[in-house]
This record gives sequence, C-alpha cells and structure tokens, in this order.
Amino acid sequence: MTNEKNCTCGANESKLVMACSGASDVGMLADQAGRMLQVSGKRKMACLAMVGADIEKSIANFKQKDLLVIDGCPTACGKRMMERHGFTNYKHELVSEKGFKKGDSPATSDNINKVFEALKDL
Repeated sequence: MTNEKNCTCGANESKLVMACSGASDVGMLADQAGRMLQVSGKRKMACLAMVGADIEKSIANFKQKDLLVIDGCPTACGKRMMERHGFTNYKHELVSEKGFKKGDSPATSDNINKVFEALKDL
C-alpha cells in the first residue's frame, strides 16, 4: 500500500492562478501574489510546471478553467507555455507592467501586497 496523495492541482476548482516562480525578484513577487490569491480564496493555485512538463491530462483540465497566469518579467515564460499548448482563454498579467523593475523590486510584504491588490479582482 502507498500513502501517496494524488495531486489535484485545481481539478475541482473553477478559478485558477498559475504564477512564475522564477529566480528574479519579480518572479518571486508573481509567485507570492499568486499564493495570496489562493489564501484569500480568490483563486486556487495550480502548477504551471505541469504545463511545462507536458502533462496532457492536467493541460486538458486547465483549458476548461478561468485561468490567470502571472509572469514576473517580459520574458513571459508562463505565457509562452500557454501559447505552446494552445491555450487561448486565459488572463495574462506581467508584474513588470505593474511598476516593478526586474532586479530592483525586492519581494517585501508591501510589494507583494501591491501586486495582489492589482490582481485580486481579475
């Protein structure tokens, strides 16, 4: 017998958020704001890596959801993954378009809250 839990990653939720978890400060802001969206009950956090890893069952499920993808910087890795897998019905937001400059925007509580406030009603 195994005690492993299956990953549901938003299987039963209608509103999902996927966020960049990049190494830059704006990537961290994207990730932490996404987590705040989950904690606040606004959206359930889903795993962007599942899209990047080509997990087809999850990708098919995600395509049926109200999906918000948050990228940290203009490289927009999350958006690129969505496009590569044919996603068309999703919202995309860039932290770097919210007044935060890559390399000069530490992931402080204040900055995380600012990103959260900009995204909470999407």
